[in-house]
Amino acid sequence: MKKIVSIILVVSILFLSGCSINSKAPKNTNNKNQNEQVEENVVANDKAIDFTLKNIEGQEIKLSDYKGKTIIVNFFATWCPPCKAEFPGFIQLVDEYKNDSNVVFVFVNVGEDKKTVEAFLNERNYKIKPLLDEKTDVAALYRVTGIPTTVIIDKEFNIETVHIGFMEKRDLKNYIEALK
Repeated sequence: MKKIVSIILVVSILFLSGCSINSKAPKNTNNKNQNEQVEENVVANDKAIDFTLKNIEGQEIKLSDYKGKTIIVNFFATWCPPCKAEFPGFIQLVDEYKNDSNVVFVFVNVGEDKKTVEAFLNERNYKIKPLLDEKTDVAALYRVTGIPTTVIIDKEFNIETVHIGFMEKRDLKNYIEALK
């Protein structure tokens, strides 16, 4: 019985803490749109770092195009159990805020190819268009060390919070409502 409880405890801790990724974040990270020097983890009150990635349909999306809105950036992978667990709540919020032009959700898949991401979305009937960070350059730019990581950016393009690991739907909604 003690062994079963120990196993459940370990699995729960891993689930809640998120999945570790091998971020190749160097001290000096160059993005094709800018030359930023990143020395430490990105934290609340930092200016958001602009980037451009293609979404699953091949369209280039630039983060700063959403300046003036509350931006929810969610770094995820299809193989990550906590990512899979938080997705239904996030997708519900995407639907809930779809008519609110002041809130934008930006999902960034980390390190996987288009075919893998499409299969994941189709299997679950998710209608989002995530950005593909196949080489993990943007994850490195944001110093993402575990996934899921959710970065909430305010209307002035400042980072409000960085949450590593599973995030409850109600917690995300509270952040969104506080920034409206």
